[in-house]
Amino acid sequence: MRFQAFAHRSVQGFPRLPLWLGALVALLLYALAVWHLAPLPRPEQEDVLRVRLPLLLQVFQAGGDRYLAADLNVIRSATVGGSVTDGETYRIQAAIQLDAARLNPRHEDNYYIAAAIVPWQGYVAEAQDILRLASDARPWDMMPPFFYAFNAAYFEHAYDEAGQWAEKAAQRVGEPNATALRTMAAKWYERGDDPDQAIEMIERIKQLNLDAKVLPLLDARIQRLQGLKVLREAAARFQARYGHSPTRLQDLLDAGLLPALPPDPLRIGYVLDAQGVPQLALSRNGQ
Repeated sequence: MRFQAFAHRSVQGFPRLPLWLGALVALLLYALAVWHLAPLPRPEQEDVLRVRLPLLLQVFQAGGDRYLAADLNVIRSATVGGSVTDGETYRIQAAIQLDAARLNPRHEDNYYIAAAIVPWQGYVAEAQDILRLASDARPWDMMPPFFYAFNAAYFEHAYDEAGQWAEKAAQRVGEPNATALRTMAAKWYERGDDPDQAIEMIERIKQLNLDAKVLPLLDARIQRLQGLKVLREAAARFQARYGHSPTRLQDLLDAGLLPALPPDPLRIGYVLDAQGVPQLALSRNGQ
């Protein structure tokens, strides 16, 4: 009998502990682990994206649910922090957000984030595809055609197309917003790429209660555009003084028109176009 009891105990292990005592031991072990690990140095983590799975594989991975697959893409996109400037991350982000739009074109967060980030990194075509799909799938929503109109005017200089899409947005809202949109459309017909207009548009996006991680990136965009305004004003003064456009940004410093080039929080920089007009450099082009 004693042998059987010993054998039974060796199979079953140690005698059972009360549930509360087991929980207390687990809590103490957890606290000890936290205390031990807290002072250890931690590697800095960058919110970068490197992988984009084929569309069918994304749906398969989500158990056949295309809406869940779209949600997962949007969540991945939202993990990109405002300090990330890695070009490959933005390329993958544009791709997975376009995938999300194809899987669920009605996804509101997807087109908001796409409008706030994707075109500003040089992926205008991808952003326009996302907004076009959202506009078709959300016929009551004026924001997708409004963002599409802005991108057409500011990035593509397609002012007629911008006016048409602004009119489409105006048809989806009542007064006084419809009149305001049509007035904006008229301005797009007659104006070029205007930093003030771009700043106004980004301020509108900031009011849409986006994810908190997106807001620092929008503030950085505004700071870049304010720097662009400073450069263009200096270039205009250079033209008036010397009768020709600057050939390098350094010319503005050498002429004493600026004490220093405006800081770029995204560390992408500014360039001169063929006419000597300052423009935002795009990371996609490696500038």
